Amino acid sequence: MTTKTLRTVLRSFAALAVIGGLLFGGWWFARDTQWYADLTADDEQAAELPSDLTEVFDTAVVTRGDVADLGELDARLVYQDEVLFTHRVDPIEVTTTTTIGFGRAAQTVSTTTEEPDSRAVTDLPEPGAQIAPGDVLYETDSSPVYAVGGSIAAWRTMDDTTDGADVAQLQQYLLDGGWADTDLEPHGEWTAATTDAVEAWQDATEQTVTGVVELGDIWFIPSSIRIVETLVTVGMVVSDGDQVLRYTSEERNITVSVAELPEGLLNADDITAQLPDRSVVDAELASTRGTDTGFDLVFTVDLAGQNVGSLNRLPVTLEWTVAELVDELTIPPEAIQRLDTGVYVVSVLDGDVIRRTEVEVIGQAGRVVAITGLAERARVIIP
Repeated sequence: MTTKTLRTVLRSFAALAVIGGLLFGGWWFARDTQWYADLTADDEQAAELPSDLTEVFDTAVVTRGDVADLGELDARLVYQDEVLFTHRVDPIEVTTTTTIGFGRAAQTVSTTTEEPDSRAVTDLPEPGAQIAPGDVLYETDSSPVYAVGGSIAAWRTMDDTTDGADVAQLQQYLLDGGWADTDLEPHGEWTAATTDAVEAWQDATEQTVTGVVELGDIWFIPSSIRIVETLVTVGMVVSDGDQVLRYTSEERNITVSVAELPEGLLNADDITAQLPDRSVVDAELASTRGTDTGFDLVFTVDLAGQNVGSLNRLPVTLEWTVAELVDELTIPPEAIQRLDTGVYVVSVLDGDVIRRTEVEVIGQAGRVVAITGLAERARVIIP
């Protein structure tokens, strides 16, 4: 026999040995795992556990504990009360004189009209800047527009001919700034003391002293604000009604839009919010508003001491308890099998015997399921 023929014969024997080994191993595994196929059949209640397969499957112990069904919702941490701010300034009165006729019959006619007052932007805040009552909001023609505390918008020129709630806000600002005598009261009626206080304020802030607060000299804000975006640039000319910037309050709430209200959210006693740095704080559902596509939800949250920076629309995760079960028997969900009949069963290891036991699932939370129908400390198989 030649060397080449000998190699061929040896290869043939090796191939037959491999094939035989695979067939034998498949038969052996099928024989020794048939017990589990029998166990999972609907008409089998118990099967013997082959001694050489005791380590094939993982097991878990039935333990007693607390189980809660948790709801979860992805939301955003958003600055509130966004305002589109427009430049305000009274029109300029322009008088035009015209001569009609000739010689002794000539007559001079004067006509007064109002024309828009245009001014150049000379200073702007940066996006993200915080403006508090008393700060300068922006400048036109090097004249500042001051942010003043108040909830009513500055909508007119204020002088000794005006009274009202906006005047009361101005008076309070003058008192708080120390420009008014103690006899000035913020009652909204313009008095000589109000004029004196306005003049003192104008002098202290290097404005033209007139005793009159022109439309556009101040802008009332209820609290500190945060600049979101500037819509003009330094050097641009703006007139009354031109959009200048957008701002929000410094307060941030959690907002989210949903197609349907999540289960248990409206009645939840405790709602928590996980912030981007993974810290967890309490949240409270503040409002629910229906829309054409579902619901807009707003949650209040206390961010004191939290490291959340100043960015807008930060992602947060809301979590709440939908239902809670206390002191119940629990097992991993992988240990439960649902039959075609809809019944739930668990394979319980009892010595060398596996018994399929029907159970009732009464709750689930994360990686544990609360059940009834098993004894505490029983060992179940995880296929």
